[in-house]
Amino acid sequence: MAQNFWTAIFACSTSALVTVFLSLATKKIKTDEELKGLVYSLTPKLNEEKVAWYQWSSTLAVFVLAIAVVLTIMFW
Repeated sequence: MAQNFWTAIFACSTSALVTVFLSLATKKIKTDEELKGLVYSLTPKLNEEKVAWYQWSSTLAVFVLAIAVVLTIMFW
């Protein structure tokens, strides 16, 4: 069991190091304009005052939470 744990640590560490190294070693080939909609920091944020109530993220969160509570009580 300890061998599995150490193998997982080495695999995760190696993967993280390779990912960081490759990210720093490659050059940027896409412009910020091409990445809009794909990258969170470049995507324009919606102002919740200008959208309908059913498109608010907080309304969706409360709705999903209510359904989860109801289903939890039903199948307890």
